[in-house]
Amino acid sequence: MRLRIAYATPKELAAAVEQMAHGAILVPSTVEVAFDAAIELELSLPDGTSLTSTGRVLQVLPGHGVAVTIDPAVAEQLRARSTTKPAAATPDEPTHAQKIQMALHGTRDQRNAILRDKNRQLHAFVLKNPQINVDDVLAIAKNPMMGPEMYKLISERPDWLQRPQIAVALARNPKVPGEIAIRALAHVAPDALRQLAKGGAPPHVVTAARKKVIGK
Repeated sequence: MRLRIAYATPKELAAAVEQMAHGAILVPSTVEVAFDAAIELELSLPDGTSLTSTGRVLQVLPGHGVAVTIDPAVAEQLRARSTTKPAAATPDEPTHAQKIQMALHGTRDQRNAILRDKNRQLHAFVLKNPQINVDDVLAIAKNPMMGPEMYKLISERPDWLQRPQIAVALARNPKVPGEIAIRALAHVAPDALRQLAKGGAPPHVVTAARKKVIGK
């Protein structure tokens, strides 16, 4: 026979652990069971996890339930769970609106945190931050974890795309859309263009770089 106990709070679990000190655990149940009957227990804990144990009926308590023995190993796990300190509270997650403000006006650390956010719709706001500089844009251009929209926005700013370092970064980044990467080659310095023609970039970029080198 299978019986289930759900402990909704740590306090309820602690009370159950005190019961186990007497060699059994009280299972509230209206199901008729016989003395010494084999029981399988499912113990649902406050943190959402469950433990299972086998035992036998020690006593039938009409109107209250049955007292059941519990596997010592499971009892030990319950004791450990009841004495575990709750995890420290984490700071509240910023709202979507707060994240947008961080992207638009935040420090470099805050902007980088936004760029790591799974919501890619937030990333574009970072490029509108007046504090962003060429080094920041270069890091984004090199980063293969960005979405295509970010590379597109960088390429639409002549003051960024025309910088040789940023152009090379876009050309080398395998996640940059092909049209943008090839267009960036127009702003790559001759030495860097020759290096790209030898490899170290996506195949379509290498091919385009070779054509430019031969054309020169």
